[in-house]
Amino acid sequence: MSGFVLLDRDGVINRRIISGYVTYWEKFVFLPGALEALRLLNENHYGVIVVSNQAGVGKGLMTASDLDEITGRFIAEVEAQGGRILSVYYCTHRAEDGCGCRKPKPGLLRRAQAEYHFDPDRTVLVGDTESDLLAAHAAGCPAIMVSGTPVAAPEKLPHAPLVTVPNLLAAAEFLIDKPECYNSRI
Repeated sequence: MSGFVLLDRDGVINRRIISGYVTYWEKFVFLPGALEALRLLNENHYGVIVVSNQAGVGKGLMTASDLDEITGRFIAEVEAQGGRILSVYYCTHRAEDGCGCRKPKPGLLRRAQAEYHFDPDRTVLVGDTESDLLAAHAAGCPAIMVSGTPVAAPEKLPHAPLVTVPNLLAAAEFLIDKPECYNSRI
């Protein structure tokens, strides 16, 4: 295996619903290039792990079973297109619950690291929000920013991303085609 890549879900793999949640399968829309990116990561021996806040469950907008159904269907679609997701870790708590797994806290990333025994310094988190960057920083992981939700001056955050890219496909190509850029940072 070439290494591991941690991916946020909404805004990286699928379309983010602004001020809302993907509460059923028909709302789950893959972003352009996402399935190709997941296939490329698989073909280049990257283990892909999803780490995502899903407070819609904690807010009662959907059930854990609804989330499981969405997850099963999106993983099946990824596999049908030649990709592979090793695991999916969700935080279903609301922000006000103060749990340690909700990004920007690193609990989801640390849980994945405990299960897969990867070196955080050599595992990239691909996210689209400041909370993703902060979680990566707290877990000791480099990050790639997908330009979705604007972050004012991401280079001035305590954990600036390796690069900011337009989508997951560009992030995958960066990891595969420019290992010297990644390796020089770790």
